[in-house]
Amino acid sequence: MPMKTMWSAAIALCLSTQSLAAEPDAPQTLVKIDDFAVTNLHYALFASQTGRDPSDNAQQIRLLNELVNNFMVANSAQGKALAGRPEVAAALEVARARLLAQTFVRDQIENSPVDDAQIKQRYEERFSGPGGQEYKARHILLETEDQAKAVIAELDSGADFATLAKDKSTGPSGKSGGDLGWFEPGMMVGEFSAATAALTDGNYSKAPVKTQFGWHVILREQSRDLPVPTLESKKEEIRIEIQQERVAKAITDIRDQAKIELQSEN
Repeated sequence: MPMKTMWSAAIALCLSTQSLAAEPDAPQTLVKIDDFAVTNLHYALFASQTGRDPSDNAQQIRLLNELVNNFMVANSAQGKALAGRPEVAAALEVARARLLAQTFVRDQIENSPVDDAQIKQRYEERFSGPGGQEYKARHILLETEDQAKAVIAELDSGADFATLAKDKSTGPSGKSGGDLGWFEPGMMVGEFSAATAALTDGNYSKAPVKTQFGWHVILREQSRDLPVPTLESKKEEIRIEIQQERVAKAITDIRDQAKIELQSEN
């Protein structure tokens, strides 16, 4: 049997019986390049990064050969010289930092699981009261307060709100008569939400409402109660929220111990 064929057969056997079945924390050497060991972990990571997961021996050998070539170049004198270039060194540092940061986040999540009692407590803190409300409303957006007052005067005289919105509103909903559909208060800017909540169904604002977008005249058409969401429907959302808070705190703790100085240009 030719040497190349023997080598391929040996590696194929190694891949099929060791690397693909090995646990991530149990590296097994597939190939030695001088004193450097290419392991099943290298192979699995390389396969994942290149988007390939070959199942037959021939494809596995091609992928392993490609990985070996990468390590041969990287570990060669030429590769080490290239690693000293500022842009290459910076790229390696960024890749290393990203990998460690991602692993840190994953470890924080895995080593500090959120139990059901914590989720239930957060749920009860947030949803123990009655459900909120949502509103169906229209609005007319205008550039100045005087224009808004003039529109209110027309409404007081019996003008149709939707018609005025089509004729005068500068907002994108104007062409549909100012219709905003149903929305929860948090979906709108604070001033708009507060003004809508202060109205009763079927009434429009008697004074212009100013927001960052301009001056509004608001018609609250309908309102309805929002049911309190069930614990089960919010469980995963709360779990992720608590996990994110813990990770953010862990990063803040590290940041508090670091000396970070913004360097100004000379």
